[in-house]
Amino acid sequence: MSPSVLRFFIIDAFTKKSFGGNAAGVVLVPHWRDIDHNTMQSIASEINLPMTAFVRPTTKELGKKYTLLWFNSMEKVAFCGHATLAAAHVLFNILDLDIDAIEFDSPVGLVPACRGEDDAITLCFSSNPPEKVQPTNNHYLLLHALVGEQLAATREVAFYYSRTVNDLLILIETMAEQELASLQFNSSPAVAEASRELGIRSVVYVTPGVSHGDKDSITRVFNTGSSVTEDQVTGSAHTVIAPLFSTLFGKSTLQARQCSPRGGDMKVDLHGDSVLITGSAVTIVEGTLLS
Repeated sequence: MSPSVLRFFIIDAFTKKSFGGNAAGVVLVPHWRDIDHNTMQSIASEINLPMTAFVRPTTKELGKKYTLLWFNSMEKVAFCGHATLAAAHVLFNILDLDIDAIEFDSPVGLVPACRGEDDAITLCFSSNPPEKVQPTNNHYLLLHALVGEQLAATREVAFYYSRTVNDLLILIETMAEQELASLQFNSSPAVAEASRELGIRSVVYVTPGVSHGDKDSITRVFNTGSSVTEDQVTGSAHTVIAPLFSTLFGKSTLQARQCSPRGGDMKVDLHGDSVLITGSAVTIVEGTLLS
C-alpha cells in the first residue's frame, strides 16, 4: 500500500442493521504518519458524514492505546459518542485485534473500550450530570419547536442543562415512542435565534420509559449550530440522561432508544462518575483514501 494511502471505513453505530443508527467515517492513520488538523478537516468535509473519527495507534503495532479526534464536515468536535463506537468497531471487529480492551486518548480524556458478546462494545465516558433550570421564553420556544404549544400544555415538562457538554435537556413526562417519533421539528428563525441566545450545543428531548415496554428512556436530539439538524443516535447525550434518570427514577441501568428516522439502541450504565455505553455497529464501506 502506498505511504500516502489511508484505510477508510463507513460504520453505522448503535444499530445491528445496515443504514440504521448513526453513520460515521473512520480513518486509520499509521503510527509513523502525521496529519495536521487542516488536512483532517478537509478529509472530513470530503467524506461529509455526520462525524469522522481519526484513529492513530500510539505504537508501531496495533495495540492497546490510540489517539482519537472527531471532525464533522465543518469543524473539529469536542465530544462524539457514536464515532467512538465506530472507531472501536473497526479495531475490534474489522482489524480483529487479539485483545479485548483498548484506550482512546481523546479531547474528553481517556476513553476505555471493551469487546463484549455478539460483537457489542462498551465505552466508558465521564458522567455529565445536568442542573435543573428555570425556563425562559427561549426554553419554551425550543420545547414548542418539536412538541408544539397545544401538546406541551397537556404534559409535565422540566428543563435541565449540562455545563460540561453544553446540552439542554427537556424532560417530557409520559409520551409514547410512536408519538415522539412522529413529531416534526419546526426549524424557524425564532427557534434558531433562541438556540444561539442560550448558547447550547444540542437540545435533547427525552421521556422516561413508563409505557415503552423494555425501554427505560426514549429520546430525540437536535444539534443547534448554524442550522438545526437531527442527530440520529447520540452517545454523548446519554452521559447526561444517565445521572439524571438515576436521581429522578432510581435507575442506574437504562435500555435506551433514540427514535430518530434511522433509530438506534444502547444500554447505559451509571457507575459512580462514569457512564458505560454499550452498543453494536455495522460495517457499510471499507476502502482507501488517496490523500
